[in-house]
Amino acid sequence: MCAQDRRRHGHAPSAAGGVLVWANVGGLAGALLLSVLSWKIGIRVQVIIAMLISTAMVSFFGQGQSSLSGLAMIAAAAGFFTNAGVVGLYALIAQSFPTAVRGGGTGIVIGAGRGGAALGPILAGFLFSLNFGLPMVAMTMSLGSLLAAVALLLLRPGRSS
Repeated sequence: MCAQDRRRHGHAPSAAGGVLVWANVGGLAGALLLSVLSWKIGIRVQVIIAMLISTAMVSFFGQGQSSLSGLAMIAAAAGFFTNAGVVGLYALIAQSFPTAVRGGGTGIVIGAGRGGAALGPILAGFLFSLNFGLPMVAMTMSLGSLLAAVALLLLRPGRSS
């Protein structure tokens, strides 16, 4: 990031690490809360809600914040809902396979998800190279969560709902 970008966004590049820490703290809290709530509320419902809110939070993150603490709080909220949704998806996926192939089936799906996670930064970098602004890139990146929520809404509820 050049000096001009730093002035435009108002934060030094070295501050990104601190913001990412809060995204991870939020992610941990989201995963823990989802697991506790799963004793009372169906996982499918929780995942749909988490993914819809994740879509909004990631998009909102891209709008920028006036302070570094505000940016960290939005990153924590985005991490909270995104990670809660992903952890919930793991549980739903595991429940969808018969016991005899559950480990292998779940592993294949998680591996495909890791591939998507690797492609995400590549896509973001490509969009930035085309001079897309942060708001548009964040909105584009949030579409994965929206797609997951819509797919879960369209699927017939099974044992995990």
